[in-house]
Amino acid sequence: MTGANSLELNQIVDGQRLRGASIVFIVLAALAMASDGYDLASLGYIIPELLKQWHLGRTALAPAAGAGIIGMAIGGPLLGMLGDRFGRKPMIVAGLATIAVLDLLMTQVRGPGDLVILRGLVGLMVGGVFPNAAALIAEITPRLIRGRVLVLVSLGVVLGIAIPGFVARGLVPTHGWQSILVVGACAQLVVAAAVALIMPESIKYLAARTGRELQALRMARRLRPDLTIADNARLVAGAAAPAKGGSIRLLFAGSLAVVTPMLWICQAANQMSNFFSLTWLPQLLQAGGASTAAAGGTASLFAIGGLIAGVLLLFVIERLGVMPMVAMFFVGAPLVASMASTSLSPTIHALVIVSAGFCVQGIQIGLTAALGLLYPTTIRSVGTGWTQAAGRLGAFAAPTVGALLLGLNVSTSKLPFAPGALLLVGGVACVVLTLACRRQFGSFRVAEFPIASGAGKVPLDPVAGTA
Repeated sequence: MTGANSLELNQIVDGQRLRGASIVFIVLAALAMASDGYDLASLGYIIPELLKQWHLGRTALAPAAGAGIIGMAIGGPLLGMLGDRFGRKPMIVAGLATIAVLDLLMTQVRGPGDLVILRGLVGLMVGGVFPNAAALIAEITPRLIRGRVLVLVSLGVVLGIAIPGFVARGLVPTHGWQSILVVGACAQLVVAAAVALIMPESIKYLAARTGRELQALRMARRLRPDLTIADNARLVAGAAAPAKGGSIRLLFAGSLAVVTPMLWICQAANQMSNFFSLTWLPQLLQAGGASTAAAGGTASLFAIGGLIAGVLLLFVIERLGVMPMVAMFFVGAPLVASMASTSLSPTIHALVIVSAGFCVQGIQIGLTAALGLLYPTTIRSVGTGWTQAAGRLGAFAAPTVGALLLGLNVSTSKLPFAPGALLLVGGVACVVLTLACRRQFGSFRVAEFPIASGAGKVPLDPVAGTA
């Protein structure tokens, strides 16, 4: 500690024992992420049903998928900056509740125009929940387990992505495509209420805001019941240089000048593959002769592969950092390119989809953990938000490129070649990111890069400690 009436903030957070309350916080963050993942995947199962109902061509609803991605691109940095200014928790609650209302409205759409507008608004909220949930859990989690916790929380996204396929398989044949949205909306309202009632605000956010010192002290006592914290105690953030939260310029200061663009390229390349699968895979499977129920079950294998990857990353993320993602990029490229192949046996095809999901979703989980580890508290939400926004550029290419290739009469089996090629680009960027971490920390493990106004290597931020 730093003085009789001063408490070092990082020691408060990092000295915690994993208690029941901490586990509840982790579960709630994972559920918030799962709600986002559910909405990300749901459109891929709704579109084939609407195409049949409205008697439209295969590319007619691609603008709806694009509108959702544009909304996420705007919502990520916008709600990320609002989270840095007004708090992570309010943005999570407002985002989930708004998504639920919009999903219920979407059950009443009467044409493509309605769907485009509503998906754009849903995307805005989905894009904002993610960076705030990741930042909040990173800032109340001890450094020694932060990477593993972020991986665990990110598994919520993958779990959410897997569920719509099973809902489509079980409910759509008898209750229609609206059942997918109703199930999601109910779950999101429950999670929003739980976050509002139980989830704390980030102690690092509270300590940095004038007028919220008492709330920060209450949170400190909640995290550290083993300490006696006086009412006049002052929380201090250590010797790190002050930084203005939400400043985009700081994302490119010092060593972050290399880290940030490499993260953006990795995210964009991987999101192209991820959203291509979410948008087109159910349609491609049905085009190959699968029923709605069968396509839902098979497409869900992609997310199941991601769950397996997330469990594996739990054990290696702290020790190997971003290194596993390098392998996933290069191995995943040919697997993604083969997802719609019609020459594979059903068993091999299922293995290809599971393995492709293992790589693509595994990369996404690894990137989420990296964002919580690499950026300092003052720019964590905005850093995560802008990286997600960069990823949306790749995501936007998924429905656009798919529709363009179909318009050029490219066979459905060859459509995934485009996202497969972009994974190779992401692999090169991931190699550069790995080398930057190696240079900064002396190993493949990662910690917070320091904020600096000039270039060159500077000492580690005290928030991160030593690598």
